[in-house]
Amino acid sequence: MTKFNVIARQLRKSWSGYLFIAPGYIAFIAFMLIPILFAISLSFYKSSFDINARQFVGFAQYIQLSKDLVFKQALTNTIKYAFVIVPSTVFISLIIALLIEPLGPRMQAFFRGAFYIPGVAGGVVLSVVYLWIFNPTYGLLNYLLGLVGIKPILWLATAPHSFEAVCAVVLTFTIGQPIILFLAGLAGISQDVLDAATVDGANSLQKVFYIRLPLLRPVLLFVLATQTIQVFQLWEVIYMVTGGGPFNSSTSLVYLIYQTAFIGANYGKASAIGVILMVIIMIFTLLQLRFWKESDV
Repeated sequence: MTKFNVIARQLRKSWSGYLFIAPGYIAFIAFMLIPILFAISLSFYKSSFDINARQFVGFAQYIQLSKDLVFKQALTNTIKYAFVIVPSTVFISLIIALLIEPLGPRMQAFFRGAFYIPGVAGGVVLSVVYLWIFNPTYGLLNYLLGLVGIKPILWLATAPHSFEAVCAVVLTFTIGQPIILFLAGLAGISQDVLDAATVDGANSLQKVFYIRLPLLRPVLLFVLATQTIQVFQLWEVIYMVTGGGPFNSSTSLVYLIYQTAFIGANYGKASAIGVILMVIIMIFTLLQLRFWKESDV
């Protein structure tokens, strides 16, 4: 029996299974794979409003980006967002999950819902709320600072504070999902293991560091990877809160893609930025996977 006949026989036996997974693959090809390949090809062309009238320029877009100060600033900001928001999200959500886990089912359900609601609301809604909080004239944050004698701060109009404002908004709606995932991982830890540790004289802190955290490694890796990808794709909060300013101090790569493509109508350059961003995300994700695999050895 030839290899082709074996494959055909296997397809006939499992046709119903392939039929069920076909819509997912078709959607992936239509809405993910084809647009990615088209963006990669478009990055080698100079294109404006009429994409069909594009001009092949090879690697000129990438060479131009290597000298573009705005791109370098956006790249630096994006990496800074990742190094600030991702560890903060993981740490805060893990602490909250550890505090919620000993509670009863009703209290756990309440806190899960309370922390997950901002994630459902999304960045746009929370950005509107934070625009009021950060308002320099009548904002809640400056009012609270005034109670302790601190002068009003222009949160969205000064370079260091605009970056901090974006981080604060993003942290608000990104901790909900990791909390749910960490709680699910903690629930999967066998109580027998924890009871055995108690018999051996381990206190609560020791059980966290030597039992719970090591057993949460798969969940922790998943949270790190997904949060890194999410932060690298950050743009709606920047669009709503700071507009990338002042002086591009809060601009991210995705927001720069939006400006380049839909405001500057330079689709080739925007596609090149997107390709670079995709490569960066892949590198960071692979580094995380390699780090956790080496730490398991």
